[in-house]
Amino acid sequence: MERRTFLSAGSVSVLALTAGSPSIAVETVSDGPAAVVREYYRRAGAAGDSEAFAEQVPELTHSVSPLATLAADVPLAFDGTLRQEIVTIEVVEEDVGAERVEDVSDFFAASVGEAGIARLAGENAVVAVTLETDDTAGGRVAKEWLVAPDDGEWRLVWFDDRNSPRAATRGFLRQVNAADSIEALDDPVDDLTHSVSPLVNLVEYNPRFFTGLRRQAFTGTEVVGQDLDAGALADRFGLFANWARRADIEAVAGENAVVAVSLRGDDLDVEGFTQDWLVAPDSEEWLVVWFQ
Repeated sequence: MERRTFLSAGSVSVLALTAGSPSIAVETVSDGPAAVVREYYRRAGAAGDSEAFAEQVPELTHSVSPLATLAADVPLAFDGTLRQEIVTIEVVEEDVGAERVEDVSDFFAASVGEAGIARLAGENAVVAVTLETDDTAGGRVAKEWLVAPDDGEWRLVWFDDRNSPRAATRGFLRQVNAADSIEALDDPVDDLTHSVSPLVNLVEYNPRFFTGLRRQAFTGTEVVGQDLDAGALADRFGLFANWARRADIEAVAGENAVVAVSLRGDDLDVEGFTQDWLVAPDSEEWLVVWFQ
């Protein structure tokens, strides 16, 4: 799982990917969930340097959020916000429960604890943004912000990449567990798996392959490998290599990620276990290829 130390290198580098938007008009944060996200990026674009922007972040931050502490202790973490701007913004979920709040980020969940998650659950919104940036391949990055009301005003809580290896695994697990039955897994598995993945065939002909997964709760995710070649993929994911054609293995070789997913079964008298998940981009979206 991710480090629980607050000022970890991971937390700083992730926050540096957030973006600024000098072209967004001024809005008060009382205008709705998306307005506070727009205001965050508007202020970033107008601030001039990371220190000046970091001083303003606490004004937009929920009292449960770790953002204010990060802004005070490591203002340089916000430097990436100054060079980018919003392309699209949309409220994609509202009033999500505790499990979805916890799913925003492993680091965030560890920072605020169960009490903070419980306080945020049930009255909130998830705001998706696409950001134009020179810092990543393709020039754009997608994020989701969790926002929630605090003293009558919408405030920022935390964010995570919307299209990332970890997000792909979390989304897949969430959909598998949310399905009403094993038989109802066809659509979510088809939507969230890579085009070369054998999982689509498994859910059609042997859906009980997913039974064990549905009995587990996931407690953390961590990227533990990246860009494995065809040989390394075959060594690490032997079952996938046995199922897939050589062309399918080569299709995901060289651009992929291995995500370690920590799971805990409520009916087991053990602390938990870890699975390796193989994910890869397909039409620029990270999707699940295999897990074992």
